[in-house]
Amino acid sequence: MDKPFRTISEQVRLLEARGVTTDEATPAILLREGYYAVVNGYGKAFLDEDATARAGDDRYRAGTRFADIHHLFRFDRELRALTFRAIMSVEGTLRSVLSHTFCEHHRSPEAYYNRHCYTTAKHYLRGPKQYEGDLEWMISTFRHHAEGHAADERQQGGRDGTNVRIAWYRKRYDAIPLWVLCSDLTFGNLRYFFALMREQEQRAVCARMAEVCGTTADGLPIEPASMLRDMETLSELRNDCAHVERIYDARFGEEARPYPQMVDVLAAFLAADDEAWLRASVTELVSRFAGTSEAVATVLAAAGF
Repeated sequence: MDKPFRTISEQVRLLEARGVTTDEATPAILLREGYYAVVNGYGKAFLDEDATARAGDDRYRAGTRFADIHHLFRFDRELRALTFRAIMSVEGTLRSVLSHTFCEHHRSPEAYYNRHCYTTAKHYLRGPKQYEGDLEWMISTFRHHAEGHAADERQQGGRDGTNVRIAWYRKRYDAIPLWVLCSDLTFGNLRYFFALMREQEQRAVCARMAEVCGTTADGLPIEPASMLRDMETLSELRNDCAHVERIYDARFGEEARPYPQMVDVLAAFLAADDEAWLRASVTELVSRFAGTSEAVATVLAAAGF
C-alpha cells in the first residue's frame, strides 16, 4: 500500500488525532520544515509506546505539543552545526599534521604514490586482509586528486577553486605537494592515510596531536590504534552531520558512544580554545532548549545531556 499524500491541514488533523497539541504556528512550520523531517525524525521520543501498540499507529504521551517536537528538531539541527564546526577544525589540524609528518619522512615530491613509503601488511592497523585493497585505493585517491582534478580544470573553465589550485601547481612544478592534495581529502580519506603510515610516523603524528591539542585524559601518550579508532568514530559523526542525520541520541563507533561522550573524543583533537568553545556552546544549547518545556528536558536528560 502506498503512503498517501496529505495537505498541511490534513497533517495538522493527523497530529491532533494522535494526541499532539498543535497551535497557530504549526501549519507554517510543517510547510517550511516538512512533516517527515520533524515528526518522523523526532516524534518518537514523545510516543506513548503502550497506546501506540494498542492503536497500531503512533500515539503520543498526554500533554505532548507539536512545539516540543519542533524544539527537539531545532536542538539537533543546532547541535549538528556546532559539531560540524568543531570537526572542520579537527580536519584542518589532521591535514596539516599528517602531511607534514609524511613529507618529513619521505622527501620525494610524489612519495605518496610509492607503496614502499607505507607500512606493511603485517603491521597494518586495519588488518593484513585489508591492506592491499586499502593501499591501492589510497594511492588511486591521491592520483585522482592530483591528475584528475587538473584535467577537470580544463573542462570546467577554472570555475572550481580546488581544480584551479591544483592546476596552478601542475603548471609551475613537476609534482603536486602532499599538503596541497590533503586539502581535498575527506575525513574518511585521512583516517585511511593515517592507518597506512609507518608506525614511526604514526607515533610522530600522535605526539604532535598531543602537543597541539592536549594529551589524553590520563596523561599517557596517544597510541596509534586508539587514535585510529577515534578517527573512525569521528568520521561517522562527521558524515551524520553532513547528511543531516539525527545525532542527539545516536550511537557512534564500535563502542556505541552517545553524543556527550563524543565531545570528549573531539576534545582530544581540538586546541584548548576550540574545546572550551565547544563545551560551552553545547552546555548553553542544552540549557536553552531544556528550558522550553519539561518534556524536552526529559528527552535530553534521557539522551545523556
